[in-house]
Amino acid sequence: MAVKDVVLDFLIRNEGKHVSGQMISEGIGCSRMAVSKSVQSLIADGYDIRASKKLGYIYQSGDVLSEKTLAIAFGELPVYYYPETTSTFAEARKLLASGVKSPFCTVAAMQTGGRGRLGRSFFSPKGGLYLCLTMAGSSITRPDMVTISAAVAVSESIEALTGRKTAIKWVNDIYLDGRKIVGILTEGIVNMELGGLDEVIVGIGVNLSGTEDEIPEDLRGKMGFIYQDCPPAVSRAALAADISKRLLDIQGTDFISLYRERCFVIGREVTVIKAGKMIQAYAYGLDDAGHLLVRYTDGREEVLSSGEVSLRI
Repeated sequence: MAVKDVVLDFLIRNEGKHVSGQMISEGIGCSRMAVSKSVQSLIADGYDIRASKKLGYIYQSGDVLSEKTLAIAFGELPVYYYPETTSTFAEARKLLASGVKSPFCTVAAMQTGGRGRLGRSFFSPKGGLYLCLTMAGSSITRPDMVTISAAVAVSESIEALTGRKTAIKWVNDIYLDGRKIVGILTEGIVNMELGGLDEVIVGIGVNLSGTEDEIPEDLRGKMGFIYQDCPPAVSRAALAADISKRLLDIQGTDFISLYRERCFVIGREVTVIKAGKMIQAYAYGLDDAGHLLVRYTDGREEVLSSGEVSLRI
């Protein structure tokens, strides 16, 4: 391990406390000059480390996304970091092809080719969190409801770490204050010979922090950030780890009831978009498979297993 990484580890373990260069030097077995150079390099990388001639160094946690901060946050769950990539989905598939076993997570600070539902491009602004959690198919009790379980896990995680109350728009979008802040996309890898589900990759994009000016004109008023026009109070590393662990833990539980509680579409007038047509309906419920129950203006009812609905927020 490089001296810089060892110094960072020492500072993180003493977070919020002043430690002298001599203490670090003796603690990790290197020269004070090496400690000083490492600290300057870490500050240049964006770590919040304050230096005082009398008191020494003090590390304050901040939103620094790196291999080190992710490894500390994730613990035993393997995580792979990419400062910039076309998509975390592509990286997850590469790792699977190379023999890496699930579960594992791929995390990126920037995506240049992120995609959303129905083949749409996914806007991935700087300051966002982009991750894919890859899980073994054998660990998924309800493959048809993985996206729903992910929506619950993400919503709960954001609320637990930020204190902000979010809501879910059927099927897979998370909203805050009337604006979309999270998109979720799920992909299954099927074993054609055995006919079973080998792996499930859940892609999650979170708009953590940013400004109104960063939002494309066509998304203004529709897209938002958890922390808009202010620095985030939670790190992307901590959020990525918490989301991943919750998503793994929620499998096999009664998450559909939690989804119902958070889904703001139920009990609202909606527009169902089918084959290019827009049909007015009332969303009166959600069945145990996560299907949306709608009633059209002519009294006809339908169970929607997929597709899109829109509504005024």
